[in-house]
Amino acid sequence: MSSFAYAMTGAACTVGAGASLIYRALLPTGRHRATRPAAEEQLLRPVEALDAFEAYCPAEDRPTLQLHLRLGGSVCTECRLPDTTREEAPSV
Repeated sequence: MSSFAYAMTGAACTVGAGASLIYRALLPTGRHRATRPAAEEQLLRPVEALDAFEAYCPAEDRPTLQLHLRLGGSVCTECRLPDTTREEAPSV
């Protein structure tokens, strides 16, 4: 084979590979992002999904937002003190 034939074969391979890459880039794959759900169907943020209530926190010395724990008990969202009570603030 002559060097011209080698050059033409290399050029043909290069053009074929380039064409296949362009074709694959433009071809739809069928994987598309799902549309966002409507406002009434949207999932809650993690904080909104927690069982929250307001109770007195002895560390903060005022009523704060508390979260129920899965294994029982509750925890203050501001100081993370686990032994909060449902009692009202002590009368002074």
